[in-house]
Amino acid sequence: MTSRLAAHFLADKQRSGIYRLPPGWTHAPSDPALCWKTLAPLPAIDRQSLLAALGETLAFPDYYGQNWDAAWDCLTELDWPAEQLLVIHLPIAADCPLQSADLQTFLELLGDACQHWADRDHALCLLIEAERADLPALPTLPSLG
Repeated sequence: MTSRLAAHFLADKQRSGIYRLPPGWTHAPSDPALCWKTLAPLPAIDRQSLLAALGETLAFPDYYGQNWDAAWDCLTELDWPAEQLLVIHLPIAADCPLQSADLQTFLELLGDACQHWADRDHALCLLIEAERADLPALPTLPSLG
């Protein structure tokens, strides 16, 4: 699937959410339908790393406190063109240490943010790129082409 097909699929605000990327994913960073934000490779999937990367990638304000509540506040104050899909791309390396509870909280936070923005006619999604058995079950972005 290409980023254009993903943008078409996810343009429906009711499809905003969290998806696992299928193998062979490619994206075009210059695609005008997407506002693509990739989190830098993390040393670990834990609260501190996830919150720091989220704040840096989405350019949260200086007063961002790197806690779950502050992340929620900043996520609900984001601004991007309504005609674009905001994609937060989280690559997770196979050998990256993972704190399951922290990842679950992060997924809940982003899932709530996706719904928040869908209710306001903006599309937001989190795409997790990983080939790991220890991740929560997530829908896979379908193949449309």
